[in-house]
Amino acid sequence: MPVITVCPENRQRSVFGALIFCVALAGCSAQAGQSFAAGPTGFDPAHVRKASDTQTELVPHMAEYRFSMVSSDVGSSVVGVRGALGYRFEKVCDGWITEMQHLMILQGAEGGAINSAYSMTQWESFDGSKYRFRMRDYLDGVQVDEVVGDAVRDKDKVLVTYEVPVEVTEELPADTMFPTQHSVTLLKRALQGDKFANDLVFDGSGDTPTNRIAAVISGAKQAQNNAEDADNIASQPYHSLNLAYYPLGEAENGPSTEIAVDFGENGVAHELRMNYGSFRVRGDLQKVTRLPAPECG
Repeated sequence: MPVITVCPENRQRSVFGALIFCVALAGCSAQAGQSFAAGPTGFDPAHVRKASDTQTELVPHMAEYRFSMVSSDVGSSVVGVRGALGYRFEKVCDGWITEMQHLMILQGAEGGAINSAYSMTQWESFDGSKYRFRMRDYLDGVQVDEVVGDAVRDKDKVLVTYEVPVEVTEELPADTMFPTQHSVTLLKRALQGDKFANDLVFDGSGDTPTNRIAAVISGAKQAQNNAEDADNIASQPYHSLNLAYYPLGEAENGPSTEIAVDFGENGVAHELRMNYGSFRVRGDLQKVTRLPAPECG
């Protein structure tokens, strides 16, 4: 196997795959059956608003993204990146289903390469009370990690139960959000003109499934992507979200991951920019297709 030092980047990639794409794509793509009123300190589970109160219609969709290297620092073990993401966010009768297939090939400074793949499936209830997740991580075609579990919101806590790799439970603070909750809240703040946010989010992936996410939110900008878009859903104005991820209990060590997302006002992400420390990657939207609403009777 080629020698490429990717330990920090690999841990961040798990956060990127499961947390970032769910935050940046899945949740905000919810045509929210219910969304969540957020005060200055974040999500308030005591306040739930109906979809008719939202200011925009969010679009369930399938999307394809292509990754490329932006820059690499002198001495970095990674000097080239290419890859793709296949993404699906679907409204079903009892919640939202997110499916992702993510492939990234890291080119080493000495000529070797690592094929890094990631898949995640999530279901989240409309009212934000229940969440199920399954993540699989691969290196060079070999599965190296799997996480399966669910989380339930109670009045004074969020209870997480893992099934794989070990059966264990843990409690999180009551104000912990799930990915769709957080995404809807971020987009709501953007539409209201807010510039900053700071929230606790659980997604169930990797070594650091719970993160304090600090966000800087831009004003509205005109769409500039060149994606194949037969349904014309990637042409709305977007807001740039600069997100820094601080693992729960490790905030003093600084952010583990930094991501910027150009986020359409209908929930379609136009571009993603990931800072992995010693190298930086961009994900460009290639194709996007609207998904139909379910027939629930």
